[in-house]
Amino acid sequence: MAINEFEWIITSDVAQEVAFRIDLPESARGRWVLSYLPTAMRLNKEQALAGLVLAEMILLGLLRAGGEFDSEMAALHADVLGVSVTDVMCLLALRMSGRDADEGDDGGSWRKPLGRCVSATVSRRAQDCVREGS
Repeated sequence: MAINEFEWIITSDVAQEVAFRIDLPESARGRWVLSYLPTAMRLNKEQALAGLVLAEMILLGLLRAGGEFDSEMAALHADVLGVSVTDVMCLLALRMSGRDADEGDDGGSWRKPLGRCVSATVSRRAQDCVREGS
């Protein structure tokens, strides 16, 4: 796992996901948005980092021949985000299916881009965090 951390962006060389720091003059300035979570979820830097580590853990676990996956460690990272591991797996799967569909597109047809998952896919606890701004 190699996560690259900069002042305004955090990237992963394994998962095709990123976290961006919000620098617009608004109430959430300095908060972070994670690419696979609904954009209404504003995170602190620790949560953004935990989200990228979790995405890498899930993707690496799926790629390993033995299917090794540390579910307890994954649950700890998901808890930092206020979501379940299942929520994250579903959100990542939805994003990957959208990427796979785009790769097969020769550019001749118009495709509606894969939108953000509706809030129903994220746990009640995470929705409460969005409302509270934590």
